[in-house]
Amino acid sequence: MKRNIKSQRQLRVGQQLKHLVSEVIAIGNFQSEKIDNLSITVTEVSVSPNLKQAYIYVVSRDNKKSFIKFLNEKKFLFKKEIANKLKLRFVPDLIFLFDETFEYANKIEKILKEPKVLKDL
Repeated sequence: MKRNIKSQRQLRVGQQLKHLVSEVIAIGNFQSEKIDNLSITVTEVSVSPNLKQAYIYVVSRDNKKSFIKFLNEKKFLFKKEIANKLKLRFVPDLIFLFDETFEYANKIEKILKEPKVLKDL
């Protein structure tokens, strides 16, 4: 049975990556109108046990998923900043993913507000 318990190092590196990626997004030196005008939030960063991959979950206030492809294409900008600021042997490969947690929570909340369900609560 495989355990999904993260080590202290994974958690610490994940938090550092979250702050750095958020900082790069906030500065917004992408030279692209479609990304500079979006409000993007980094919700979670999950790092692999060998620290070679980092899954970065992001969400947009507009709930547009089109920016994910753009972020994955521009990940070299993020890696450059990470290499300059963090003392890591390897800069992890960054994989940007859309965080669907909020959509799922809204869906559940909508179901709970239905009259049919309210009657049972």
